[in-house]
Amino acid sequence: MFSKKSFSDQVAECFIDQRARFATIQFLIIFLGSIANTQVRFVAPIEQAGYQRITSYDSLQAFLKDVASTAYIHVEPLTKTRAGRMVSVAKVSSSKTFGQDTSKIRVLLFAQQHGDEPTGKEALSLLLAKFASGESRGILDNMDLLIVPQMNPDGGELHQRRTSDGIDLNRNHVLLTSPETRALHDLFYEWMPQVTMDIHEYTSFSRSWSDSGFIRIADVQLGMLTNLNTAPEIRDLQHKRIFPFIAEKMKGRDFYFQEYIVGSPGDRIRHSTTEINDGRQGFGILGTVSFIQEGRRWKTNEDHLQRRVLSQLASIEALLEYCAKDAQNIKQIVYNERCRLLALAGETIALRMDHYRGDGEMYIPVRMLKTDRDSTWRVKPYYGEVRLSKSTLLPQKYLLERKDSAIVELLHHHHINVDVVRHETRMNTSSYFIDSVGRSGIEENALPLVSVSCRQVNTTLRQGDFTIPTGQLQSVLLAIILEPESMWGLTRYEPFAYVLTGKRYPVLRIP
Repeated sequence: MFSKKSFSDQVAECFIDQRARFATIQFLIIFLGSIANTQVRFVAPIEQAGYQRITSYDSLQAFLKDVASTAYIHVEPLTKTRAGRMVSVAKVSSSKTFGQDTSKIRVLLFAQQHGDEPTGKEALSLLLAKFASGESRGILDNMDLLIVPQMNPDGGELHQRRTSDGIDLNRNHVLLTSPETRALHDLFYEWMPQVTMDIHEYTSFSRSWSDSGFIRIADVQLGMLTNLNTAPEIRDLQHKRIFPFIAEKMKGRDFYFQEYIVGSPGDRIRHSTTEINDGRQGFGILGTVSFIQEGRRWKTNEDHLQRRVLSQLASIEALLEYCAKDAQNIKQIVYNERCRLLALAGETIALRMDHYRGDGEMYIPVRMLKTDRDSTWRVKPYYGEVRLSKSTLLPQKYLLERKDSAIVELLHHHHINVDVVRHETRMNTSSYFIDSVGRSGIEENALPLVSVSCRQVNTTLRQGDFTIPTGQLQSVLLAIILEPESMWGLTRYEPFAYVLTGKRYPVLRIP
């Protein structure tokens, strides 16, 4: 027999059963949803190796293939090296298509131009792993990222500074004879990033420092624009806002951080080169907020590897954090400068400059060798000021004869518009005549020191000759390359030595 239940009891049991079923369904929904939303954690090769060994080329390529399977990262080939290895670029964006949202700031990060400086590559790999794992995605609301983790895979595999065919990539940003640097510039012109960072390592164990009783111990040095042709507004942004922001972040993580310096206590200490032939100034003169970062290099690649990599990463992440929060201001400053560069005809272009003692002071972290204790050294003599020593006014156009097609080819590599003369015409031009050619020691290098006089000449332009208008983004670059008295111009490069062999300099001007 069974007991007869009251109607109220049956209703209560039914309610309890329904509530249990509802709770079960809720649990299943939450459980299945959590499975669906579980984010796979990607691990960079350097982390997999416990920071005990440098990532090989093959391991990096495999890693890039893995992170390319995620929604926010697209990896594609940039170029191939002379030895056949691939240089890849990772495009990181929260947009459906990279570059689709023009309101976002664009940042280009590239590392290991020098094959024996690997920690930048490792730091960028860790950064990519974070994005692939769903971390740090907040900054992608305001930013698209171009990341080239390894510019010089041939040098990396050979454990040498230069490429397999002996080129120093960080001194190939004018001639662009290397496929790696040319591809990097093509990438820049395709996407026009507002911010770039070129990541390197510096040697702290040098005789010139240890003889003074101490060595530099900054985990990271950050170099900003020093060429006087770069926008003062951009340099102010770097020095007064971005650098202090990164410095504070690095201090909070117990990393030593300073502005990038070169030289030795026994000679002079200055900021790094004003040379446009590198990965910082080369983009800086195009109206870019451009940096060079130098992590601390130890006696071997494996020494203190974890700290070296993580300090590089910390500074990179701090830069990205600042750029994300100040994106619109940075974009406006860059936009204004790039507009200015289009209308520079008649304005002053700096052709020579050098480093001098100024009124500023600098203090850097050092380790005292006698006591093996960390300390702070007041840098002296400190050549912290760059001053102009030679300038010219930018003409409306430069003119080249048809026989100078090698110069035109170089300009094409820099995406500079060159017009071909279709019909013979005569016009008044300014022509340089070479008075003397000497050598001058600037930035501890012996550079050509050319002296010229300028005359007005009635010139016949023939069919096939070339005119180069200066109303282009590359206006400053044009003057620095083509002007005979430029310290960083064609006159210093052996393939163009012929420009100084005659009495008349081959590049003419329409003033």
